[in-house]
Amino acid sequence: MSGRAEFLAALRAGLRGAPQAAVDEILADYAAHFDEGVAANRTEPDMVAALGEPHALADEHRLALRIESFESAPSVRSGAHVLAGAVALGAINTVLLCVAAPLLGLVAFVLALTVVSFVATGIWFIFAGASLELPGGVATTLLCGFGLMAAAVSLVALLALAGQALVNAIGRYSRLRFRFLPNTSQPGIPS
Repeated sequence: MSGRAEFLAALRAGLRGAPQAAVDEILADYAAHFDEGVAANRTEPDMVAALGEPHALADEHRLALRIESFESAPSVRSGAHVLAGAVALGAINTVLLCVAAPLLGLVAFVLALTVVSFVATGIWFIFAGASLELPGGVATTLLCGFGLMAAAVSLVALLALAGQALVNAIGRYSRLRFRFLPNTSQPGIPS
């Protein structure tokens, strides 16, 4: 997704079935974000990336609309919609916490061991690799050692990029969830 029109179209498609007045208000808010971004010399792709996935945003707004509907006119049906939406979000959080987080931790541990083993093996090749008597002599063992250490540095760089992407994704996800926390600040009470 590269621009404003695609983002707003995807958001509108995700909000299909919601009250038209609410859809128009939500789309107007996001259009205003784009207008402010253009005024601040930001590119549309940057703004799209900062706003997040429009389908996920649509799901969040649909849940917010369900909550508002239940609060304004409580009924069994609107209550069931709110509970179904909350359960879906809870299921996503549970999968992320109980499945994805341990799996990512295990992958990070294995990759850290790989980096350490590459560095250790590279150092061994540099200082003691000549004992292998490889064809090419000392030059081959030095190249093998430096090659393994360069592979370790490359792997660390890739891990840093993946870590940054993961933290950015968690930040976007958290920002979406933060919208549903109740606003507890009241006049005269510090928050």
